[in-house]
Amino acid sequence: MKLASISLVGLLLSGQSFGAPNKCVSPQPPVTHKKPNFVVILTDDQDQLMNSLDYQPYVKRHFIDEGTSFTKYYTTSAMCCPSRVSLWLGQFAHNHNVTDESRPHGSYYKFQAGHLDDSWLPVWLQEEGYSNHYIGKFINGVNKDNTVAPKGWDHFEPLVSPGIYNFTNPIFSLNGGPLEAFPGVYQTDLILNKSLARIDALVEKKKEGDNPFLLVISPTAPHDEIQEDGTFTPPVPADRHKHLFPDAKVPRTPNFNPAVQDKVGWIGDLPLLSPLQVEEIDHHYRQRLRSLQATDELVDSVVKKLAANDLLDNTYLVYTTDNGYHLGQHRLFAGKQTPIENDINIPFIIRGPGIAKKQIKTNPATHSHFPATVLDLAGIKRPTNLDATSLFDPEHTESFNVEFWSNQFTEGGSKLKNKKNSYKALRLISQKHDLYYSVWCTHEHEFYDMKVDPYQLTNKYPAADRKLLDRLDALVAVLHDCKGEVCKFPWRTIHKDGQVH
Repeated sequence: MKLASISLVGLLLSGQSFGAPNKCVSPQPPVTHKKPNFVVILTDDQDQLMNSLDYQPYVKRHFIDEGTSFTKYYTTSAMCCPSRVSLWLGQFAHNHNVTDESRPHGSYYKFQAGHLDDSWLPVWLQEEGYSNHYIGKFINGVNKDNTVAPKGWDHFEPLVSPGIYNFTNPIFSLNGGPLEAFPGVYQTDLILNKSLARIDALVEKKKEGDNPFLLVISPTAPHDEIQEDGTFTPPVPADRHKHLFPDAKVPRTPNFNPAVQDKVGWIGDLPLLSPLQVEEIDHHYRQRLRSLQATDELVDSVVKKLAANDLLDNTYLVYTTDNGYHLGQHRLFAGKQTPIENDINIPFIIRGPGIAKKQIKTNPATHSHFPATVLDLAGIKRPTNLDATSLFDPEHTESFNVEFWSNQFTEGGSKLKNKKNSYKALRLISQKHDLYYSVWCTHEHEFYDMKVDPYQLTNKYPAADRKLLDRLDALVAVLHDCKGEVCKFPWRTIHKDGQVH
């Protein structure tokens, strides 16, 4: 029979709501009525679906047990630069136009050319009395010739290439000043020490009055290390962690190196991974887990430092990453950049005043929701050009697009390269349905009912009900170049009479 989900087709034709906003309860404002502080711990390439958080006991203690986890939280472009820019601008990549890692379409140079720091979250906070501080990885393109600090940061101390992806030879620059190299020093430990020193400085500043702050701490782990010749190799853990988890393996979920490959484009052409490749993948996985242990220790030290200085009660803390990662799923070796769930579904945990503890939220959200969330929690009016609402808006939409424009890139272990990897995908999530739909530049399509097929094993597009696909095509068409309110509430564009069925 054609895709039955008869329940889906029935929902489509019955007149029941298919695009009504989800409901979510807002947190209460801080009881002190002071402007809250924000501390964001932003990792690099951390997975949600290969259980990396299970190996971080301090993240569990200080974030998962003390806050709310958004398990349907996504990046809408699974690559560092576009994702990180969306996080701070509240816009999808098709609007801020940083769509790649390197020039001409990406990197810090592209960010600067677009003057994107004229109006973004750090500036909005600074205008309301916040001091903003950044330590660690920013985006690619911060190098010895380009360390100028973007607007909005009082303290900008980024990692500088070639020391961004070198775990034992990090290089920093403070506020655009001279480079400072730290040969032989483990990168995450150095970021921790710099962060603790910054908190001490902020405590001294607070003695002068109510000076709220944003502190971003961004270690590179568990991103691969990149050698001088451009080769990607698994991340390097601190010496004290290098022998941990000797038996850990990538979870053997149904989509791990599947015997039957029902995908489109270059992914559909991938051969089975060899036993040697699977061994390499498992080693890669262990190195990622090991590299995250120093990050986990950083979490513990930062939270304890905040608590020791009586800052926790008026501080929101966020733990998240820029994009997910795949290792063996759908026969893919190592990397990101695809629209599969492993690459786009990412950790996001928040704790702080009014935030429920040990809570799991399944309403969909993206990095573009982050600025509105911070501004609302800070009691600051939102600008009108944001593409998403707050995580805690009583009503927000159930759909968003996932987009990519570049060729694929595999991070080591495969000679595959330069395959067309441009697509527009759609995720549509509510209590009633969980759908994935994509349109590729190769004119191929994918459709998965994720409630029935959470591992995206069987492409139902050929057998799907045409009326359902027409409706999804209409939603993709609206979202692919949407701006502002249209991104937030796309059904209002499709149903201009306000009757969303």
